[in-house]
This record gives sequence, structure tokens and C-alpha cells, in this order.
Amino acid sequence: MQLNDSLVTNVLLYLNSALKVKSSVTFDDVIAAPKCKKYSVSDIGKALELLRRNNLVKANSRFGCSELLEFTATAITDKGKDYISKL
Repeated sequence: MQLNDSLVTNVLLYLNSALKVKSSVTFDDVIAAPKCKKYSVSDIGKALELLRRNNLVKANSRFGCSELLEFTATAITDKGKDYISKL
């Protein structure tokens, strides 16, 4: 999975719009997002962690058995905003 994958882009765009009206966005919020429903929970988890590890999203995450269990995004970083502006 890479940053330019459609799933990663859809997740980042959802986080960006949701964080404009909420102080934080959870893993469950992303799973329920209309543009993300067509993807597996596992793939969404991988996309969220990819965004966090590449410093596009400020978030806390917790893993268990190599699966993302919890994820709470609190902000899109400057790097993330720059990436969005290039889409």
C-alpha cells in the first residue's frame, strides 16, 4: 500500500473534512464513512497507520496481533495539508 492508493487518499480526505467539525476522528468513524465502506477493515487500518507513520496525520494508535485496534486522529499535519493541496 502506498500513499497514492485511492483508499489512502479517500481516508485522508475524509479525515480532513471530519476534523473541521470534530476534535477527533476514530477508526470506527472512518470505517463508517461513505467513501470507505467498500474497503475492508484491515485495509482501512493499514491506510490509517500509513498516514500516521508518514506524518500526514497526528494520531494515537494501538495494535494487537498485528491488527489496528484503536485509532484516534486529532489533526492533519502541515505535510498532510500540503499533500491534499496537490491532489
